[in-house]
Amino acid sequence: MCGIAGFLGLNGGTIERRLIEKMTDCLQHRGPNDRGILLIDPEKGLFERLRNPEDPSRLTDAPVALGHRRLSILDLSSHASQPMGEKEAGVWLVFNGEIYNFIELREELKENGYRFHTTSDTEVVLKAYLAWGTDCFAKFNGMWALAIYDHRVRKMILSRDRFGKKPLYYVRVPGGVLFSSEIKSLLKHSAVSREPDLVRIINYAGRHYRYVDIDDRSFFREISQFPKACHGHVRPDGSFHTQRYWSLLPQDPLLDAEHSEDEIVAEFRSLLHSAVTLRLRSDVPVACMLSGGMDSTSITSLAAQVNPDFTAFSGVTGTGYYDESKYIDAVVGKTGIRSCYVRPRPAEVLPTLKEMLLRHDEPVCTVTWLSLFLIAKEISSAEIPVILTGHGGDELLAGYWDHYHHFFYDLRSAGKDDSAEYQAWLRNHRRDPDEYRREKKYVEDLQKDHSLEVRRFSQYLSALSPELQSSIEEPNFDAPFRDSLRRRCWLELLYETVPPVLRAEDRNTMAFSIEARVPFLDYRLAEFCFRLPIEYKIRNGLGKWILREAMRGVLPEKVRTRKDKTGFNAPLDEWIRNDLRKPLEEMIARHSYVNQSIYSQKAVKALFRRHLAGENHYMFFWQYINLNFWAETFLER
Repeated sequence: MCGIAGFLGLNGGTIERRLIEKMTDCLQHRGPNDRGILLIDPEKGLFERLRNPEDPSRLTDAPVALGHRRLSILDLSSHASQPMGEKEAGVWLVFNGEIYNFIELREELKENGYRFHTTSDTEVVLKAYLAWGTDCFAKFNGMWALAIYDHRVRKMILSRDRFGKKPLYYVRVPGGVLFSSEIKSLLKHSAVSREPDLVRIINYAGRHYRYVDIDDRSFFREISQFPKACHGHVRPDGSFHTQRYWSLLPQDPLLDAEHSEDEIVAEFRSLLHSAVTLRLRSDVPVACMLSGGMDSTSITSLAAQVNPDFTAFSGVTGTGYYDESKYIDAVVGKTGIRSCYVRPRPAEVLPTLKEMLLRHDEPVCTVTWLSLFLIAKEISSAEIPVILTGHGGDELLAGYWDHYHHFFYDLRSAGKDDSAEYQAWLRNHRRDPDEYRREKKYVEDLQKDHSLEVRRFSQYLSALSPELQSSIEEPNFDAPFRDSLRRRCWLELLYETVPPVLRAEDRNTMAFSIEARVPFLDYRLAEFCFRLPIEYKIRNGLGKWILREAMRGVLPEKVRTRKDKTGFNAPLDEWIRNDLRKPLEEMIARHSYVNQSIYSQKAVKALFRRHLAGENHYMFFWQYINLNFWAETFLER
C-alpha cells in the first residue's frame, strides 16, 4: 500500500523536479517508509531515479515523471522500493495496493523463464506486464492503482482494480496530464482549478450519498477518477483510451437440480475462507475491524482460525440500539483474540470531521466513517499496518432492509407464493404490514419506471439553492440484471453504496498509514454470489442465509442468528438535538458559500426546526456540515 503520483508530457510539456517531489511528498501519510522519484527524458534516453531531496540530477525538469511513497507490507527490504523498473526493456512501474495471488503468479512466471530478485508483489506486477502486457490485469486478485511507463511504445499505462478500492485521480494541465492517489497532490500544481463540480455536489447534498459515485467525477470540476476495472493510456490530446478488463455480468445460475444445497454452501464457505486467507499474506502484523454484524464477525472469526494471534478493533458510539458490545464480546470469547474498544463522544464530532476532510479532500458519505476514523487512529497507535474489514457483504448477500421487498417481488414474478416468507419477515423484524403493502406497490412500479429509485433518495433536492435546482440531472443506470433483487444489489455494489464506502475507507486508513483489505470483494466470491438463487440470500425472513449456514460452528449462535442490524453507526440525530445544536445553529446563520450557493438558507432553517421537533434529518445535516467544512478548507481561501 502506497501513494503514487506522475506526469506525462504532451506536445513538449515537462514537469519540474521540484513539483513532482511536492506532489509525492504530500502523500507521505500513505507511505512513510520510503520515497522514490523517477525522471525520464525519452528523447535523450535518460532515466534518473532519486531517493532523497538532496540527490543530484542532470534533469531539473522532465517530460515523464513518476513518484512513489512506500508503506512496506511485503518484502520490507529496499530491493522492493519503487519506482521499480526493467532498465533493458525501459519499463517502469509505480504501484499502490496488493496483489494477493502474487505467489501463484510468481511461480507461473518462473515457469516461463522470468527471474526474481525480491519477494514483493511489486516485482510480480512488473514481470507480469512484461510477460502478458495489459492482459496481466485480469490475472490479478487484489486491489491496485498503478502506472507503467513503457518506453518501448512511449506510453503511460494506468490501471485500477475491479471495484476501485485503490484511488487514482487525473487532470489535464497545460503541457500534459497529472495523476495521483489523492486530489491534494494534484492541487500542488498551480494550474489545477479548485472550482467545484456542481453535479457531484447536487447528488451529495440532495440525493443521499448513493448517487455521488455514479460516474468518474470528483468534487472538483477538472479532476476525474480513472475508472475502476479498466486499464488505459493517454492519447496525444490528453484524453484516455480505456479498456475494461472485467465486468460483473449475468452468468449461468447455480441450480438446485445440478448442485445440492450442501455443495453450494460448501463452495461459498471455501471461497470466503480463501479470500480471507489470501488477505492475511503480509510481512507485518494484521488486525481486523469488528462490529457485531454478520460480515465483520465472519471475517474476524475465519482470520482467527488461520492466525489466532490477532487483535480486533471495535467502536461503540452509544447505548441500546447503538451498543453492539454483547455481540463483539461473544466473538472475542469464542475466538480467543484480543479486543480493543473505541468510544467516540459527541464533543469529538466536529473537530474530528475537520481533520478527516483534510485527509479525504472530499465530503464524507456517512457518520459511520467518523467512528472508523477514530478506530483507525487507535490501530495506528498499536503499530498495526494492515486490517481486514467486512464491507461488501450487504451488497453480495442481500443485507439491507429494502432487499426483502425486491425478494418478495422476484418470488411472485417466478410464480411462487411469498406468504410464508412474508410472515417470517413480520415475525423476525416486527415490521408493519402497511410497509409490506407500500413497498410491494413501489417495487412493482419500479419495474416500469426505474427513475423511481433515484427519486426515492432525492428528498432533499428542494433544500438546494434555486441555481442548483435548475442544474439537476437525472442519473440513469443500465443494469444487466433483470430480476429485481439482483439488479438492486448490482447497483449498490458497483455504483451506489460500495464505491463511497471504499473511498472513505481508503482515506481513513491511509491517513494513519494503514492498509485496509476487504475479503468480501474478492472477485471470485462476487461472481459466485451473483449466480446464487435468491433463496440462498434470503430465507425464513432473514438475509444472508448462505453466510449464516456457512458460519455454523464458526460464529457464536447469538451472532449467527441475529435478526437486527446496526453496524458502525452513531446516534447523530440525538447529538444534533443536544451537543451539536449550538454550533449547527451558528453554521446555518453564517453568510457562507454553502448557505448562499449550494443550499437555500431558508429551507435549511426549516429542516433544522423540524429535526429539533422530533423528525429525523440527521443524514441531511451530516452532509450539510461536511459541505461547510469542505468549502472552508478547499474553496473559501
